[in-house]
Amino acid sequence: MNNYNFYVIGMGASAGGIEPLVNIVTGIPANINAAIILNQHLPTGTPSNLGKLVERNSKLKVVVVETIEYIEPGNVYVMASGMQFKLEGCFLQAEARDAGEKINHTIDKLFFSLAKVAGDKSVGVILSGTGSDGLQGAQAIENQKGLVIVQDPITAEFPSLPQNLIANDHPDYVLSPDEINRKICEYAGTRALNN
Repeated sequence: MNNYNFYVIGMGASAGGIEPLVNIVTGIPANINAAIILNQHLPTGTPSNLGKLVERNSKLKVVVVETIEYIEPGNVYVMASGMQFKLEGCFLQAEARDAGEKINHTIDKLFFSLAKVAGDKSVGVILSGTGSDGLQGAQAIENQKGLVIVQDPITAEFPSLPQNLIANDHPDYVLSPDEINRKICEYAGTRALNN
């Protein structure tokens, strides 16, 4: 189904999601056998500090995607303000969000593309936030035999995003951010690093 020899992990978060995103990524080793894509809900025009926060604390190479980037394991990809991600083959494409879009569905769009392109190598992670973005995309990942992990609502500052996914779907795991970090490392494994 796919040509990936590594996992592609999409992490979606909205309100209250920056801290768990940073905490999860901080503990991931540089030789993780996965590329990690961070999708944070932000109003158009609002700058994101996520790339700087992750870079300051992570062993992974941080790439802020403004147009298109080749994806590689050991990298974490962060979107520029007002953008949304889509995986196309081995490339991560950033495109402008529709200015008229009232409800943010950037997590769903990312997850749909992960399911389509990476298939059983796709992993979707839903963290703190409001609304239901990510629900349909998570179902698409599951349909391709990928893995879906949801932050335990008890540990989320804004629990409705994880609660909606749990109530309307069957995620593989419901975990705290620390447990999500451990599960990702265990699931994706590691690879040899070229010096």
